[in-house]
Amino acid sequence: MSTLPAPTPFRQEARALLALGVPIILSQVAQVVMGLLDTVMSGHAGAFEQAVVGLGVSLWIPVFIGLMSVVQAVSPLIAHHFGAGDHAAVARDAREGIWLALYCGLVPLLLVPLAPPLLVAFDIDPKLAERTGVFLWGIVLGLPAALVYRSLAFYSSSINQTRPVMVLAFVGLAVNGFLNWVLIYGHFGLPAMGGAGCGWATGIGMWVSLAALATWTARAPVYASTYVWRDWRRPSWEAQKRLLKLGLPMGGAGVAEVLAFCSVAVLVGRFGDVQIAAHQIGLNSSSLIFMFPMGISAAITVRVGHALGAGDARAARHAAWSGIAVGLIFATLAIVPIIALRHEVAALYSSDASVQALAANLLLFAAFWQLFDATQVTAIGALRGYKVTVLPMLLMLAAFWLLGVPTGVWLGWYGVFGSGPLKVYGFWVGLVIGLVTVSLGLAAGVRHVADRALRERGGSRSA
Repeated sequence: MSTLPAPTPFRQEARALLALGVPIILSQVAQVVMGLLDTVMSGHAGAFEQAVVGLGVSLWIPVFIGLMSVVQAVSPLIAHHFGAGDHAAVARDAREGIWLALYCGLVPLLLVPLAPPLLVAFDIDPKLAERTGVFLWGIVLGLPAALVYRSLAFYSSSINQTRPVMVLAFVGLAVNGFLNWVLIYGHFGLPAMGGAGCGWATGIGMWVSLAALATWTARAPVYASTYVWRDWRRPSWEAQKRLLKLGLPMGGAGVAEVLAFCSVAVLVGRFGDVQIAAHQIGLNSSSLIFMFPMGISAAITVRVGHALGAGDARAARHAAWSGIAVGLIFATLAIVPIIALRHEVAALYSSDASVQALAANLLLFAAFWQLFDATQVTAIGALRGYKVTVLPMLLMLAAFWLLGVPTGVWLGWYGVFGSGPLKVYGFWVGLVIGLVTVSLGLAAGVRHVADRALRERGGSRSA
């Protein structure tokens, strides 16, 4: 009787990463589909309303990603504690993460009044800028809840409990879709808010999601050994400094990357709402595909953190490179469908023929950058597992803001060799240049950090 060959170490690690990462991926897919709903539902209310959402998203997403990345510092810390079997430290740092999230959630309230004047300064139509401000107020009032929710989600995922995050993400998607229908088009006697209604629907949904996850973590038996909802006290300055030491560079890296992509909507705004809408469609649909390597990245952080917490640097290095390989495999498989289905995807988002044609062309850029996008995000996940966060921030700043964005601005506004402005195409060329550069730098960083940890820790506990 023949027996199946034993799985290779890569297959074993890939399965462990997927078991942890797939629920995270699905939860992130739900978040991107929420953005798709906003874009599609507002798009069918008109190009103007879709432009409101596009500009609003371009302003609030960088702020949210930056603050969420600061809060994400709880993930590697908790993963190390959990790998070492220190459950009391897990609960302690999870509570500190909630305090940090609350503080971070207050920051955007100071920024919203600046948004409409900023848009007008970039030659955006004043009426469009004013409606974008209404959109942003709805979002900002929900951000404290969204950041606390993320803090709890990072805690849950870092102790291998990813199912609640996945389930509640789809509950939030359903809530958001219903509220969009009510607020965009005006039902149940409420005024039709158009694209601005998407912001208020999202903000309300953030509080619903937080209430659900807090209830789940308070009542599910699986959280008993690391229970968060007891022994509350004032935040510890030492613990907050420890979180901020990791989190601030993580936030800087997140803002540097996301702002580079989202700023295009503002920078290209002088060329009209079709350019803005097409950019938003291309960015949103490619972000949906990006959720797979991004989910794997979060799983890599946890797996590397668990291994290092247990004192096994060899397993940490194996988890890091296996995760990067899994991300690249998926990115390779995604290229052909992106190219083949780009016109159908664009038509799903908008009924405007000019928007559809431009968005379909931008998706060709998205197909090209998949391999580099997967490399950079999975490499960042590995480095975070090693608690290395300053290097990714510096690489992101250099690749996008010293190279990619300036190149995009020059090509987009002025063109090359007398071609005239390349508009959104020029900006997307700049984004590709930034992605290629940062992915190569981060991969080299993982190699250096993983090999150094192996030398310093002697390989593993059994070495």
